[in-house]
Amino acid sequence: MEARPADSATLILLRASTGAEPEVLLVARHENSRAFGGAHVFPGGLVDRDDAAQELHQTLAPRLSATGAATILGEDIAPEAALAFWVAAIRELFEEAGILLAAVDGSPLRLTDPGLRERFSTHRRALLDGTLSFNELVAHERLELLVDELRYFSRWITPSNAPRRYDARFFVAPAPADQVPLHDDRETTAAEWLSPRAALARAAAGSLVLTPPTARTLDELHELGTRDHILAAARNRKVTPILPKLVQIGDRMGMLYPGDVDYDRTETGGSVPADREGPLNRAVMEDGGWRRLRSDRP
Repeated sequence: MEARPADSATLILLRASTGAEPEVLLVARHENSRAFGGAHVFPGGLVDRDDAAQELHQTLAPRLSATGAATILGEDIAPEAALAFWVAAIRELFEEAGILLAAVDGSPLRLTDPGLRERFSTHRRALLDGTLSFNELVAHERLELLVDELRYFSRWITPSNAPRRYDARFFVAPAPADQVPLHDDRETTAAEWLSPRAALARAAAGSLVLTPPTARTLDELHELGTRDHILAAARNRKVTPILPKLVQIGDRMGMLYPGDVDYDRTETGGSVPADREGPLNRAVMEDGGWRRLRSDRP
């Protein structure tokens, strides 16, 4: 029996750089983590029940309403459940990397003051200890979550044969000024800014482990180029779910993505030849990392 995928949210934070590409924030999952242990991923995690709290959503309405969130997702989903993905993405970013996309009295939160920075560090520790809820933090500090800065980018569903499955909505957002990422030493053991090109190069060299969705997304970000191009593309993007199929491609472990010549005619766990004619949209495990293979030939 297939496990039902759990709703989750992922946030791709983009920081302008001197190069053609922006830098993205990647966190290293703890080796003993229940999901993706040892891999570098974008911050994210499960959607909590509190992320759909009506009293919190009322404060978000001037920036993004629950109905507006449901329209953006374009799914048969309750408005409250839709907006919860935006809240979860911001909450998980703060929990895992210590960066909070929020404003106070209409101005972006800046953690340059040592006292203020320590106060929010204390809040974060309380969140991780379970002695403070995110909604309580928002109310106590009179925060305005910057949900309107998140752009819906993609939706990934874990393969059907995986023991633990996720239905993850990926968002992109510009990084806030004057906030420095810091891993939590629980779920994450490192946090670093890398350009998509640099992250993919390190993965190819074997010094970085990327999950298939992370590698595929970095590849796409690299193609889009600048931060402004990425954000503009996300604004007008039509998102369709990506359900990879874990298969054997020749003598290597592989993933088939929608649009591949073998995707519709191959079941998860099956095998396909490595040398194929037709459009390819797949990835293979090579030297400890995932390498994407693409071709538009008929």
